[in-house]
Amino acid sequence: MQGLGIGVDAADRLAQFLDLLTRWGGAVDLFGGAKPDKLLGSLVREALAALPWVKEGGSLLDVGSGNGFPAVPLLIARPGLHGVLLEPRERRWAFLKEVVRELQLDAEVRRERVAEHPRSGYELGTVRGVEMKMWLPETARLMREDGSWLWWTSEVKAAELGRRVTEGRVLTFPLVGSERGVLAVWRRCST
Repeated sequence: MQGLGIGVDAADRLAQFLDLLTRWGGAVDLFGGAKPDKLLGSLVREALAALPWVKEGGSLLDVGSGNGFPAVPLLIARPGLHGVLLEPRERRWAFLKEVVRELQLDAEVRRERVAEHPRSGYELGTVRGVEMKMWLPETARLMREDGSWLWWTSEVKAAELGRRVTEGRVLTFPLVGSERGVLAVWRRCST
């Protein structure tokens, strides 16, 4: 966990999270057939690459939370942040409930799709592994006008997002040490 820019307590909690992933991984198919030992380090680094855009307080909505990336590492690293994790699949929802309970995260896990989520007013949205067509139509309803979206995606899809949004702008940042893409940061407000 060295070199991630987080304190000892956060590093310990991340280690607990990785242990939970390892224990639950096979039974819940948290890795889509990939080897977890190869994925976990890069998933943590990729999630924490977003820390410059994540404030200490406020609210985070994570769409399609699945195995907990990127939301869980971000909630660990920013303890004043309140998270709402959306996961419609029952087994992954149960896993996430256990993660939130064991790590005592300031978060709730809801078994629903983004289109079903009734709340609004979030400051930050995060999404990984969910197609743009599933979450983009919901952004105006879910986010504050000065809110931001963080999307772990490919360069091609980040460019498409930049063409499709009419307010604010999309900036892309390569994920260091990853062949898997970029972090697209969409700030709805251009100020």
